[in-house]
Amino acid sequence: MKPSLRRWAGLMAAALAGLLLALPAGAAPVKTENARAELVADVASVAAGEPFHVALKLTPREHWHTYWLNPGDSGLATTLEWTLPAGFTAGDIAWPAPKALPFGPLTNYGYDAEHWLLVTVTPPADIGQGEVTLKARADWLVCEDICIPEGADLELTLPVATDAVRDPLHTAGFRKAREALPAAFPGTAEFRVDGKTLALRFTDAGDGVLRFFPFTETLISNSAAQTESADGAARVLAIPMGSGKPDETVEGVLRVGDKAYSVSAPAGTFSPPAAVRAEPPGAAADAGGGMAGGIDQLPIWQAMLFAFLGGVLLNLMPCVFPVLSLKALAVVKASGLSLREKRMEGLLYTAGVMVSFLALAGALLAFRAGGVAVGWGFQLQSPEVVAVLAVILFAVGLSLSGYFELAGSFTGLGQGLVDRGGAVGAFATGVLATIVATPCTAPFMASALGAALLLPPLGSLSIFAALGFGLAFPMLLISEVPAIGRLLPRPGPWMDRFRQFLAFPVYATVIWLVTVLGQQAGIAAVAALLAILMLVVFAIWLWRIARGAHGFGKALSHGLAVLALATCAWLVWYAGEQDAPTAAADAGVLAAEPYDEARLAAYRAAGEPVFVNMTAAWCITCLANERVALTTDAVAAAFRDKGIRYMKGDWTRRDPKITEILTNYGRSGVPLYLYFAPGRAQAVVLPQLLTPDIVLDAIGQAEG
Repeated sequence: MKPSLRRWAGLMAAALAGLLLALPAGAAPVKTENARAELVADVASVAAGEPFHVALKLTPREHWHTYWLNPGDSGLATTLEWTLPAGFTAGDIAWPAPKALPFGPLTNYGYDAEHWLLVTVTPPADIGQGEVTLKARADWLVCEDICIPEGADLELTLPVATDAVRDPLHTAGFRKAREALPAAFPGTAEFRVDGKTLALRFTDAGDGVLRFFPFTETLISNSAAQTESADGAARVLAIPMGSGKPDETVEGVLRVGDKAYSVSAPAGTFSPPAAVRAEPPGAAADAGGGMAGGIDQLPIWQAMLFAFLGGVLLNLMPCVFPVLSLKALAVVKASGLSLREKRMEGLLYTAGVMVSFLALAGALLAFRAGGVAVGWGFQLQSPEVVAVLAVILFAVGLSLSGYFELAGSFTGLGQGLVDRGGAVGAFATGVLATIVATPCTAPFMASALGAALLLPPLGSLSIFAALGFGLAFPMLLISEVPAIGRLLPRPGPWMDRFRQFLAFPVYATVIWLVTVLGQQAGIAAVAALLAILMLVVFAIWLWRIARGAHGFGKALSHGLAVLALATCAWLVWYAGEQDAPTAAADAGVLAAEPYDEARLAAYRAAGEPVFVNMTAAWCITCLANERVALTTDAVAAAFRDKGIRYMKGDWTRRDPKITEILTNYGRSGVPLYLYFAPGRAQAVVLPQLLTPDIVLDAIGQAEG
């Protein structure tokens, strides 16, 4: 080779070696079912004794999230376990500032998008030559409606050089990651405990809404409002305490608007201003629950009292009344029974209510503990449950109409609920009353249920038991007190006509359930349910034929009836598999727009008044309020005159965002009515039973 060629070849080889040295080395990212993980370094080569940064680049699936150092009410922080070459050391994770991630009654802290967890790695003074491989086991919990523990074995291989070479490909990423770390707080911070409230006082905090994220788990009530007040030039943040206690210093991350700072607050001697108290937004204006203050401040005895009163009033709600009419008819017909037998039926009815209430409450608490955002009436967010309930009530209606009488193994589901009485009939009536009661919310219930979902399981179940006892109490009172029973009309021929009349409110309930199913799952599901109802009548007809048949005819009739019922079961499953329509048409005078958190914030920032209606198709109280109050000419005219935006949140099918709003206002279910007046930080919370005057007064008082 000529000298000139050898010289050019040497230059090209050196350039290629330099280029390869500047390129990042390492393994490909690891993709799990719900996340993507990768180790990246801010250097393309390492040098002896020169520290550098390695990041776990973790990207959860869209709408999923992972957790911060303090995960909040639930969850687990991401961990890294290193396997390093001899002499290498790795520091602790430098955590980016977290986000609050409300989830039902819980609030977690973490990340719902790509984030980099930085770690400082320091090589030894004598590193040798060649390459080094850094290995780490990363484990994280990734959650959406459910939580899934995942992990990956990651590694990163880097060449050794005399001087560390920065990696130009990851410069922007590391700059952004360092900017996401909390900065040093420019002012001073101190804390003190005032009863059950942690008060934090900050100087030179700047402008923006304050939110404190403690490093210590259980120190604060993560879901409670953090209430701010002024103390001269300082800003004081009051937060309800959790089960933990502060040490000599309280450490954490303070968000001030879109900025984040690392703070360490020693114990102080300041006096929190009188205005410092923590309560959920708008709680003081909650006329529907009959209380003011935060739901976590409600004593359990008071929550149980409210639950009992709400249960009693629940008997007057339109969803429960048809079933209670059936039981009242049974009580009248049972006037010939002995006092002991009447009392036994009352006790069994109460037992049916209590057992089913506790079963539903246990399921609700179990779902929430598993990270599923559900609320009271959650079972009617399932199309399958709606379809099954429609079939049961349709059969009850046919029984009341005299089309058939169920006996034997079916006692208690149909005619036995009305005529036969007895243990099974009384107990099953209590179960059915509970199932149809859950779409309704009565006064006093909201505060009680809101408190129940924040208490430990035993306290929660006590409140639900009080609610069930309130629902059963009027019927129990009739059966236990002979003087009340003597006020009821005596049995006679009128009872057959009255029984047949009671079939019609039951049929009306079936129509309502069909409407709910249509909004949940579309017209195909409605057609499937109507086919189910037809097959129910067909199966009953075949069963009646079989009673007078013998041999082959009886077997054939029974077989066809079973086939019809099996087809019903398949159609129930089919109804649940259909996709829900994207939106339901709004009826009434007021034109509503779908609830959207960002749009609400934009309207409020522009100074526009907004009325928010959180509702569901299966909530009869919600529908009644719309017909009686919200769609009247007077209310619509007031909304137009004042330029009030009207937004509706549809909770017909489970929506975690709406569940979050309900929880923030101390509600476990719909309805929830909020009025955001211009210039007011807090929303006015309206009662759960509306009239036009209540709506107009709330608007006038908020603007007065």
